[in-house]
Amino acid sequence: MNSATSVSAGEAHATARPLQLQVSRSAEEALSRTGRTEDIRFSPDNRRLALAGFAADCCLVFDVSIDVSAALPVVRITDHIEIRSPQLREPHGFDFIGNDRLVVANRVGAIEIFQLPPGHCGGRTFDLQPVRSIRRANLLRRLRNPGSVCVAGNSDGRVELLACDNYKRRVTRHVLDLNNRLGRADNRILLRNRLDIPDGIALSDDRRWLAVSNHNTSSVLIFDRHGPLNPASAPAGELTGVMFPHGLRFSPDGRRLYVADAGAPRVCLFTSDDATWSGRRAAVRSVGVMDQETFLRGHCNRAEGGPKGLDIDASGSLLAVTCEHMPLAMFPVSGIFAA
Repeated sequence: MNSATSVSAGEAHATARPLQLQVSRSAEEALSRTGRTEDIRFSPDNRRLALAGFAADCCLVFDVSIDVSAALPVVRITDHIEIRSPQLREPHGFDFIGNDRLVVANRVGAIEIFQLPPGHCGGRTFDLQPVRSIRRANLLRRLRNPGSVCVAGNSDGRVELLACDNYKRRVTRHVLDLNNRLGRADNRILLRNRLDIPDGIALSDDRRWLAVSNHNTSSVLIFDRHGPLNPASAPAGELTGVMFPHGLRFSPDGRRLYVADAGAPRVCLFTSDDATWSGRRAAVRSVGVMDQETFLRGHCNRAEGGPKGLDIDASGSLLAVTCEHMPLAMFPVSGIFAA
C-alpha cells in the first residue's frame, strides 16, 4: 500500500496553466471543428497523436514534435490527417500497433484496425477501409459497445488487444495475426466481476497491472496479470474518490496512475511507491485542468464537462487531455504534479 499521505480527490488544487502549443493553421482549424471528443493517444515514437471525432464519426491524427530539453516542454503540431470510414461509428478509444497502425474502438460499431498513411500529408482527409475488424466478444457473443482499447502485446505481427465492452460490462481479449488477414482472431471475455460500465483501460509498461475505470461505481479497478484472469477474477486493487473516471494512464515507471474525472474539471493522481497496485487507495492529489467557465459549458449532467481522454507521452514529461469544450490541452507533469 502506498505510504504517501492521501487527500480527497474532491480537494482540487488551483487550475494548472496549459502549455502554449505551436499549432499549424490547418491543424488548429481541424481541432476547432472536432466537436465531442473522447480518448486521446500518443504513438510509441511520440510523433503522432490520435484524437476522436466522436460525434463526427472521424479520427484526427496529428504530426507532433516534442522537445523536453528546456525547462518547459515545447510542443509543435505541424500537420494532421483526418480519417473517415463507413466503419467509424462513434469512435471512442485508441491505441497504436507500432507507429503506423491505429486501433479504434467504436461505441456503436466494432474494433477496427487502420493502416495509416505516412505523415506530412498537408491536412488531407483519407477515406480508409480497415485492414482488420473484430466484431466478436467470443465464439457465441458479439461485441456490442467497445469503447476503449489497449495493445497488450505486439510481436512478429501477432497482436493482443484488451477492450472495454462498455454497456455489456465486460473486458474482452483478442489475439490476432496481422500477417494473416483472413485468419480468425482468438476472442474471449476476460473480465466481468464488479465491472459497471468500464469506460477506460490502461496497462503498466511491464504489462503486469491492468487498470479499468468503472463509471457507475466512481472507482478504478486494478487487476494483476501475473496470475490467470477469467470473468470471475476479483480486482487486486481499487482506486476511489474520482466522481466519473474516464481516461487513465500509468507513468512509464509504473509508480503513478493519472485519472481524468469526467464529472469535475480535474485530473487525479494515485501513487505506488513500489509500483505494485494491490489494495485500496485514494488520490494523493487532484489538479484542475480547465477553468470553471469551460467546465460548465459541458456540464449538461453530473457525468459530463470534465476531461475525457488522457494520455502521457513516451517520456513521461507531458500530460495531454481532451473533452468537447477543450479539444486539446497539454501540461508539464513536473509542473502540475510536483513530488
